[in-house]
Amino acid sequence: RWQNVPEESAIVLGLRAGDYDAIQFQPTFKSELENTDGVVLDTGGLLLEPFQVAFNLNIPEGALPDRDTIPTDFFHDRRVRQAFNFAFDYDAFISGILEGLGEPATYLPPSILGYDPEAPVYEQDLERAEELLREAGWWDEGFTVSILVEDNPAFEPIGLILKDSLEGLNPNFRVNVLTVSESQFDRAHGADPFEFAMWIKNADPFVDPHFYMDTYMHPDGEWGSRLGFRNGYEDPDQIAELIDAGFATTDIEEREQIYGELLSLLYEDPMWIYPAQEVNAQAYRSWVEGFVYNPLWKTLRWAYYDKG
Repeated sequence: RWQNVPEESAIVLGLRAGDYDAIQFQPTFKSELENTDGVVLDTGGLLLEPFQVAFNLNIPEGALPDRDTIPTDFFHDRRVRQAFNFAFDYDAFISGILEGLGEPATYLPPSILGYDPEAPVYEQDLERAEELLREAGWWDEGFTVSILVEDNPAFEPIGLILKDSLEGLNPNFRVNVLTVSESQFDRAHGADPFEFAMWIKNADPFVDPHFYMDTYMHPDGEWGSRLGFRNGYEDPDQIAELIDAGFATTDIEEREQIYGELLSLLYEDPMWIYPAQEVNAQAYRSWVEGFVYNPLWKTLRWAYYDKG
C-alpha cells in the first residue's frame, strides 16, 4: 500500500513509529532518522539529476518582472555567468540544506560514461566573482534580477543562498527569489519565450551522457534553443560539433575523450550553476529485505521489497 502524506514531519514520525515500511524524505530530516532503533538510513547511492540554476540568454524586451534592472543581454557576457558560479556558496547548500547528503557537481553525474572526478567544478571564490563583475562593468552600477523557484524544500534555499551570496558581495546587487507553486512553475516553463532571467530545478535523469549534453548544453538543444545559448557561447559551433560527435561514435575511449574536452569547455563557458549532486538517500525499517536503489529516480523499487 502506497500512501501520500503531504506533511514531511508526519512521514518521518510514521517511519520512526513503525507505521511505514519505507519513506522518501527530504535531507533536512536526516538527523531525525540516523541512529534511530529499527530504522536503516541508506546513503550509498547518487541521483542522476543534479540541481541546476539556469541562465536565460533569450529574454524578450519587456518580459522581465518590473523590479528587474538587468538588460536582456545580461548573461550574454560569460564573465557574468562565471561570477555567479563563483559567488554561490556550495558548502552552505551541501552541508546545511542537504545535511551533507550531496557532493560537488559537474555537467555529468557520477557513474555516467564520461564522468571525470578530476573535472573542474566551481567553488565559492568571492574575490574572483568581484573581479569578474568589475571587469564586466557591473560592480558600481549594480543590478536587480529575479529567480523563479518552485516551492520545494531544496529548490527555494538554492535561490536564497545565491541571493545572500550576491547581496553580501555588493549592496548594489539585488536578487529577488520568486517562489511559486509547482503548477505555476510548470506553466511559466510552458511559455515561449521564457519570461524570467533565471530559474531553479533539477536535471532529468538519463543513463547516457549525450542526453545531458544535448538537452542542457547543446546550443541548439532543448534548453539551448529556448534559452539562447548561441548568444553567449564563445564558440557555439565547437560545442555543438563535440556534442554531436560524442553521440555519433560507438568507440568508448573516443566518447570519453570528447566528453572530457566538453567538461573543460563548459566549465569556462557555463550556462548553468550546479549547486550539488544529491545523494539518493533512502530510509526504511530494518525488517525490509532486498532493498535496491532505483538508478534513475529518487523512488522506491517496490518490486524488490519483501517484509520479513
